This record gives sequence, structure tokens and C-alpha cells, in this order.
Amino acid sequence: MNGFKSRVYISALLITIFCMGGCVPTRYLAEDENLLVSIKPVGLQNVDPVTIQALYQQKPNRMVFGSTPYLSLYNFGKKFYNPERIDKRITEKRARMRSKIKEENDSLKIRDIRTKYDNQIANLTEKKKNGNFVMQLGEPPAIYDSAQMVRTMQQIDVYLDSKGYFNHTASFTENVKGKLMYVTLNIQENTPFRYSELTYGITDTALLNVVQKGSQWSLLKPGDVYDADVLSKERDRLNNRIRNYGYYDFARAYIVFDVDTSYAENTARIKTIIQNPENDSTHKVYTIRQVYFKTDNDRFGIPRDTTHFQDINYISYKLKYSPRVLDTKVDIYPGQVYSQLRTNTTQRKLANLDVFQFSNVTYNKLVNEQDSTATNELNAFINAIPSKKFQETAELGLTYTERIPGPFSSIRLRTRNVFGGAENLDIGLRGGFEGQVGLVGKETTTIKEFGGDVSLSFPLILLPFTGRNLLSDSSPRTRIYTGYTSHSRSEYKRSTSELGIDYIWQKGRNVLLPPTTQFIVSPVNLNVVQVDRLSDEFLRTLREYSQDSRSLEESFKSAFISFMSFNFIYNTNDFTQSRDARYFRSLVEVGGLTQELGIQPKFGTLRTFQYAKINPDYRRYIPLGGKRFFIYKINVGVGSPIFSSNVMPYDKYFFAGGASSVRAWQSRRLGPGSFATVVANPDIPEGEEQQLTRDFTAEQPGEILIEGSAEYRFNMFSFLNGALFVDAGNVWLMRPDQGRPGADFAFNRFYKELAVGTGFGFRFDLSVLVLRFDLATKVYDPAGVDGKKFILNNFRFSDFFTQSNQSTLNIGIGYPF
Repeated sequence: MNGFKSRVYISALLITIFCMGGCVPTRYLAEDENLLVSIKPVGLQNVDPVTIQALYQQKPNRMVFGSTPYLSLYNFGKKFYNPERIDKRITEKRARMRSKIKEENDSLKIRDIRTKYDNQIANLTEKKKNGNFVMQLGEPPAIYDSAQMVRTMQQIDVYLDSKGYFNHTASFTENVKGKLMYVTLNIQENTPFRYSELTYGITDTALLNVVQKGSQWSLLKPGDVYDADVLSKERDRLNNRIRNYGYYDFARAYIVFDVDTSYAENTARIKTIIQNPENDSTHKVYTIRQVYFKTDNDRFGIPRDTTHFQDINYISYKLKYSPRVLDTKVDIYPGQVYSQLRTNTTQRKLANLDVFQFSNVTYNKLVNEQDSTATNELNAFINAIPSKKFQETAELGLTYTERIPGPFSSIRLRTRNVFGGAENLDIGLRGGFEGQVGLVGKETTTIKEFGGDVSLSFPLILLPFTGRNLLSDSSPRTRIYTGYTSHSRSEYKRSTSELGIDYIWQKGRNVLLPPTTQFIVSPVNLNVVQVDRLSDEFLRTLREYSQDSRSLEESFKSAFISFMSFNFIYNTNDFTQSRDARYFRSLVEVGGLTQELGIQPKFGTLRTFQYAKINPDYRRYIPLGGKRFFIYKINVGVGSPIFSSNVMPYDKYFFAGGASSVRAWQSRRLGPGSFATVVANPDIPEGEEQQLTRDFTAEQPGEILIEGSAEYRFNMFSFLNGALFVDAGNVWLMRPDQGRPGADFAFNRFYKELAVGTGFGFRFDLSVLVLRFDLATKVYDPAGVDGKKFILNNFRFSDFFTQSNQSTLNIGIGYPF
């Protein structure tokens, strides 16, 4: 924790230096040296400038508002850099290591000593090479080197040729201003070369037939611009296709492209050539004779038992996994021709079970026992090493809401292969505290929440009258779960018990790539909400804030909630959010349909609900190069009571405001529409002219949600990233409410009721997690008092650290979206 605090303090110092670096330090340069501060490509029409920037052999120092803060930071750190002292420490470490080794006779202890000191010496050597911590956060001076620029132009020439611009021209000009060097890259792409003819040069007729049957999937099309990257991908496609048709010995190196650009102007003829093996006139097709599946670690000297199931030999010391279940994950069987695709899908399906630490498939060629010649047959060996039976994970964290720190923790235990069918049992406990403004008395109160859950996952779709192979190629899972959560605060105490069944499966654009699409169907979800304590004053306050509407009061009563849901997720991003990617999620949920089907469960005094809601969410991630990204999201939702109900469960409403919503508003405090609860300003003494002010105490549920965010992310120093963002959104009611004018949704005015906030964020990328600080302030408040809706001029930096309604400080873990 002390190390983390020191990083925070150092980062605060660095930010100060960053802001104060208002000039370019050139006094350290020699008389004939210039500082490279800009390389700008001009003239590009089709090629992305970001791809050209990646070819620079010398990176310029980054400029910010006419200064070089990163270079200033490097120079600042260099004042404390002493390589001689580091050399001295390295010498001392080596001497100490030799001394300790001489004192030991145990070879194991000697090895440990050597490893310990070698690591310390390696760290010191790295520190001497890269500088101290502050220097590594900055960047060294980019002393202009014309030879490096010549190499840059050579790389640009190679790249443009690879993209079909064989007739391009490229040069560079230097512009010196004082001691600063500005380089302009003058690039003219000219007319690109296009494919005019595509032919084959394959003498192996059987192989030619395989290639021609898949020609409709070729990445090369007549008229397309020549692209070396596309040729490489086409080579990969052909290699994969051929290996999927039994050609076990085939290699990518056999595929060659003959490119002829001499036939006509700006055209390229492509001949796809597949060479024969060195000692044969044809390529061999292999078939599978036997399949062996090993399910445990080797124990030398002890023979394994063999179990035969569906033509597969399961070999183990003690078979702990059901062959019937494993059979649904295996795509390799005797009699098949070899297929790289089936090999990879088998490995992927076994990995998705999460009961094996490692799994792979290998093949052995069979030899004719009579003449010792190789046959065209293979034996397949599936090797799976079991994961640990038990896995524990724990989490400890801290939230910061309403200026109150809230610790939370959780612990989970996973038990694998519970019943021998690759089932996984998960048990979790969680608890925490959170600060919140009380609705009664408007004083800050602490919310206590704790709970637990149990879930059991099966690696198949469990449905009556269906086989085990339903959706077997899509990593199917059936999850049965139950949970309990208790929520306690000064005004009320309520608990939720839940029971549900989920069917989950996923698909990818390519079976060899990670899945991008996930489907979750939840046909059974049963929740019992029990309100154990609800103060009369809290009920009166609820009615007051809802203008005597009883909808909030009704949604807080004890209830039985049943619903069905469907969740669709499409995501092409990775965990680090570093790809050019898209994310789309859509949730459809319908509650209380059992009553319409004639099923009328009675649960004492528990209220029942009938409702429907839909909530699509779209996000776009656009890399801009150099650790810079532009990201935006659009999140909308509609929910409403249906049939005989007139209110939805409270937790099923939509809310706006908070760390992952419109960040300038406190969590769940935005809306509805242009309606606002106003009170007299408590800072004005009685007797003086009173002034109305907004009251953000109560949460504001809505039936319609529209919100969007745009964010520009960039790297500042090493592990410290920054973000500029703009958020907009609101919630509305479906129908007019006389007690809350402007709270309902109307097409002719909703766009005028979108609240707008903006701000700046700091993100500490600590490898295992991202710690986020977002400082946001209100720009446009559709419910502004006395018609004052544009309120950005009310901003004060001190508001981030006080109980201000103008600005908020959001602290969270992970990105907001």
C-alpha cells in the first residue's frame, strides 16, 4: 500500500511538472544538434497516416501546447540519475554473491543465492540502461539524425509498394526553427496496381481440385488493389484449407505467389503456385486410425486403464470425467481424414470446460510393420492435464461515494468436476459499506450490504427430450444459481432471495478465433424481495418526492418477482480495450407472464408485478495510434408495466447519473426529464429574500433512458493515462404526471432535455487493474432553476472536494465503458 501511495504522490508531482513545462529545453544540445519535434506526412489520399507514423525510425519528442513536458520530465529525473553509483552497487552485489557462495556447500542453496543476486543485478542493469523512475516516465531528447530519416523513407517505400503503390514518390524536407527540427514527408501515392488476372500453377491434380472448390472464399478478387498483407492472408487461408482436407504434412512454405506487373499499366497478374514435396510428385492425404484421450498426469511405472466409448480410447489411472460428456467436446474420430480445423476445435472445446489446465492434440504416423515404410495413417493423442480441484479468489477494495470511503470485499470458491461430468460449483460471499445521502434528514448515511450466492454450471444444454449435442459447437452451458442479498440503511432494510436458470452459448466469426457473440436465455428467474423495515417518515418522504404518486411507495413493498430474459452480446474487443472494436448488448426482459398463462401463485402478502423492458447498448472503440483512442457509446432503454400492473419493481427502472453514466450527476440523481425538485436555499437566513435551489437527495427512476458518452483517451506518463469526455443523457416517464410536469417523454422536446456534462479523467494502469479518477462538471441542466440551464460558468475546481451539486469526483476500478 505504501508503494501505491508513493506512486500517487509521484504522479501528482509529475502532473505539476507536465503543466509547468511551458518551454522546450534546448540548452543541453550541442551547437550542431537539433531537437526533432515533428514529423508530418502530407499528400496521402488513401493510406492511413497512422500506419506511416509506425514506420518512423526516430520518434520526435511530443509537443503539448508548444512545450515538451515529457522531455522536461526526463531532464528533471536526470538530475538525480547517477550511473556511477549504480555501477558501484552492481559490483557490491556481485562481490556479496561470490562471498555467500563460498560459504555454502549445498548446491540447492547455492542455486537460490545465485538466482536472488542475478535478479537484483539484472534490475540494476535495467535501471542504468533506462534511467530512474522519473526518467522512464518521460522521454529522452530526440536528437535529429538525417541517416535515421533516410531509413524511415526506405521503410515508407517498402510499405507503399506492399500496398500496390509501385509508382509512388516520397521525399522529405527539413525546416529548422532555432534548435527545433520540423520534418515534412511529401508523399504522392499515384495510381495503385490492381489484379487483372488470377491463375493457378498446381501440378498435383487432387490438390488443385481442393483449392478450386474453395475459390469462392479467396481473398483475391479481380480489380482489387494489390496488397501484400492480403496475399499473406490468402496464403494462410489456402494452407488451412489444404490441411483440413487430410494433408497432414503440408506446410505454408509450399505456397508461392508469382506477381507479374509487366503486362499492362498499373496491373498485376497473380499466379498461385503450390510446389510438390521434394521427394514426391504429390502430397499425401492422411486418415485417422485410432484416437486416445489421456485425462490425467503421467505417473511413471504405473499402467493406465483403458475405457472404450464411441470409438475413442480413454486412458487414465482413474477416469474422473464422464466419457459421455467428453465425447461432446471431441471432433476427431477413427476413419476421418486429418483436419487441422477439427484439431483446433477439439482443443478449444476442452479449454472452455474449465476443468483442464492444459490440453493439446498430437499425431503419430503409422509404419507398415512388414516393410517399415510409412503409411498414410495417423494415431491421434488428446492430452488433457486436470486443473486444481479447488480454486479460491478474494477481492478487497474501496469505493468513495458522497465523500465517504466504503470498503468492500468478496471471496469465491470454485470446485471443479463436482459430479464427474465437468460440472463446476461456485460459492461466493460478499459484503461492503457505501456512503449515501439519506432521504430522511438529508444527512450522509452508511449503507451496509452483504450477501452470498451458489451456482452450478453444466457443460451442455439441459432440456428435456433433447440430446447432449445441442449447440455442442458453441460451448454451451446450463447454469443454475441461487443467491441472497441484504441491503440495510437508516430508513429501511430489505433483502432479496433469487433462483434462476441460464442457458449460455457463444459463437465466433471463425471457429479458430475467440468467440465474439454470446447468447444468454434465462427462462426461469424467481426473486423474493422482503422489506423488513420501512420507516413511516421514509414513506412520507417518498410520496413528497414523487409528488404524491404512490408508484415509488408500491415498488418498495415486499414482492414476488418472476421474469424471463434474453441477453445478446457482440464484442470484438479484448480485456485491455486496445483493438479497433465494436460492442453491442441487448437485453429483453418480460416479468409476470405466469399470470397470463393461468398460473396464479400465492405468496401471502407479497405483491406481484407484470412488466416488460428492452435495453440495447452500443459502443465503438477507435485506435488513433500512439496509445490514443476515441470511444463512444449509446445506451437506450424502455420499460413499462403491462397487463393489469401499474408499476414496475424498483430495481427494474432505469437510472441516469454516476460513474458509468452521466458522470457530472451523482449516481441515480439525474431526471426525470426537465422536472426538478426544488427547495429553499439553506444558506440564506430567514427574513432575507429566499432563493430556490435544486434538491438532488432522492433517486430518480425512469421508464425511458437515453444516454451517450464520447471519450478521448491518451497516455500521459508510463502507467498514467488521461481522458477527456463528454456525457449526455436523461430518464423520462412513459406517461404525463400532473405532479411532475416535464417528467414525461415527448418527441418534440426530449432532445432539449438531455443533460450534458464534461470533464477530465486520470487512469492509473496498474497492470492487474485500472484505477480511475473522473472529475466531471455540469454543462447543461435541462431542469435548471429559474431557467438557468447552461451552468458551466458555475464551475469551481474546489467543488470536486466539497458537497457541491455542480461537480463530482468519481473513483472506480476499470474503464467507464
